[in-house]
Amino acid sequence: MANTPPGWEGLLDDDEEILWQGRPAGGIVVRGSDLFESLFGLFFAGFAVFWISMASSMGAPRNGPGIFALFPLFGLPFLAVGLYLAFGKFFWRAHVRRNTNYTLTNKRGFIATDVFNNRKLRSYALQDGLELEQTARGDTLWFATELVTTRGKNGTRTYRKKIGFELIEGGPRVMGLARKALKAQS
Repeated sequence: MANTPPGWEGLLDDDEEILWQGRPAGGIVVRGSDLFESLFGLFFAGFAVFWISMASSMGAPRNGPGIFALFPLFGLPFLAVGLYLAFGKFFWRAHVRRNTNYTLTNKRGFIATDVFNNRKLRSYALQDGLELEQTARGDTLWFATELVTTRGKNGTRTYRKKIGFELIEGGPRVMGLARKALKAQS
C-alpha cells in the first residue's frame, strides 16, 4: 500500500485501506444485564462486612489474641470481590474503553487496547452478517464472534461472545462503510 499511515507499516495488506478510525465512549455505562451480578456483589460484600464485624467482636481467648486477631482480615478479599462485582466493574470497563481505539479498513476491523502498558492489537476479517445494535448511549457495530469456554463446578460452558466497535459515535455511517467494503469484496 503506497499511502500507509504512520504506525501501520506491515499491518495492512497491499490493497487494504483505512476507511474509519474512532474510539468508544469512555463514560460509565450500566446495562440491564448487569443488574443480577451487581445485586450478587452487594450480597457478597454484605456478607463479608457481617463476617468482619462478627469476627472483630469475638473476644480474645484467655491466653492472648494470637491467630484469632487475624480472623477479621479473612473477610477483606471477599469484601473486595463483592464491591468489584457491585460497582468496580463499571469503572474498569470505562477505563478499558478510554484506552481502546478502533479502525475499520476495507477488509478488517481492528481493535487496539493499551491498558496498564499491556498493548494488544486484534484484527477480524469482515464477514457477511454485520449487525448494528442501537444502544441508549451510542451505537455498536458487531462484526465477529469468538467462542469462550469457562470451566466451573457445574461443568464446562461454551458461549459466543460478540466482537466489534462498542459505543461509537456515528454508528450508522460506520455500518454503511462496512457494508460497502463487504459488497466490494463479493
